[in-house]
Amino acid sequence: MLQRLAAWWRQSSRPIRLAVAFAPALALLISSVAMFRASNGEATAPRRGPILEAIYALGVVKASQVYTLKLGVAAFVAEIPVSEGDLVRKGDVIARTDSNVFRSPLNGVVTQVSDVTGGTVMPGVALLTIMDVSGKYLLLSLEQESVLRVKKGLKAEISFESLRGEKLHGTVTRIYPSDNQFFVRIDVDHFPENILPDMTADVAIEVERRENALLIPATALRKGMVRRRRDGKVEETPVRVGVADGEWAEILEGLEPDDEVLLPKR
Repeated sequence: MLQRLAAWWRQSSRPIRLAVAFAPALALLISSVAMFRASNGEATAPRRGPILEAIYALGVVKASQVYTLKLGVAAFVAEIPVSEGDLVRKGDVIARTDSNVFRSPLNGVVTQVSDVTGGTVMPGVALLTIMDVSGKYLLLSLEQESVLRVKKGLKAEISFESLRGEKLHGTVTRIYPSDNQFFVRIDVDHFPENILPDMTADVAIEVERRENALLIPATALRKGMVRRRRDGKVEETPVRVGVADGEWAEILEGLEPDDEVLLPKR
């Protein structure tokens, strides 16, 4: 009887002993697979498509011609026969002093008049300002890193908040420094009549464009490296990046269209 019980125990407890023996290895395997999936993140394939790299900035509308009347010597101002908002034509009288009569050198709008009539004005004091609002352009102030990438002739897309859905187009015509700032002038193909000097617009200067680029999400890049899966093998590889727009990046070398790119875990 005892011998039969011993034989039954040996036979029935063998699977239990095997399961206990292999449990640590099985747990380690499951944990490794989970860690592998987590570290790899989501996989995606490169795609072909267009990409535009642009520099974004806030532009200010400027009048092409601005005239400010200032006296060279002290004088008594007898009359300023114009007011702010008045339209003047070239040759119209705009101010009289005790020794001179001043006429407008251009067609435009009076945008500023000083309250100095009936008093003596010192040299350099502005009496009034006239703007020719028929000719306008956009002026941008850029950081050094951005302005180094801008060249004359680059195209720009302009949008005003007050003109929703309407896009204007222009061209970079001047790049210059002034007062420790770097300025870019954009001549716009056509300004709507209701756009006035000192209004602001969002500007995108097209630095570079590709029509059929090999693209990957920009988040996949880490210091010029990406994790790719090729033929079932995962490895980190260097890539050469071309145009980038913040969301997508063009890959010139290091990836093939059939590769998979592993994105970092969110």
